[in-house]
Amino acid sequence: MNIAILRVCGKCEDLERLRENYKFEVYSQWKKGAPLSKTKSFSESGFKVSIPDGNSPSDMIEILSSLLLDLSIKGINFKDFDVTATIDIGFSIGEENQFAAIYDLSLGFLELAVQCGVSISLSGYPVDEDDED
Repeated sequence: MNIAILRVCGKCEDLERLRENYKFEVYSQWKKGAPLSKTKSFSESGFKVSIPDGNSPSDMIEILSSLLLDLSIKGINFKDFDVTATIDIGFSIGEENQFAAIYDLSLGFLELAVQCGVSISLSGYPVDEDDED
């Protein structure tokens, strides 16, 4: 499985200004100081936007490219709003359908990410297909 989440962090007023300019489908949000765990709290406000899952790494890149292109067309550069934005991409490895995953990030994809002020974070997680039954 290939999943991605757009994570945006900053000051509340900057996040609101951003959301006035682009309608994100937010599934999680928090304010600075809200509890993160029993001993930690969020150091800044933010929100997360779920991105549709991709069946393969190439599907995921197409989905992300479409999102970045839409942001670019609408003139959204997160740096202009004084917020940070990261697309966290997680991919499973060890499955029959995806024993290994390769993400080819083309120059065009990376240029779109830079144009929108978005960082990319990739992480793999092992899957034991016996656990999925």
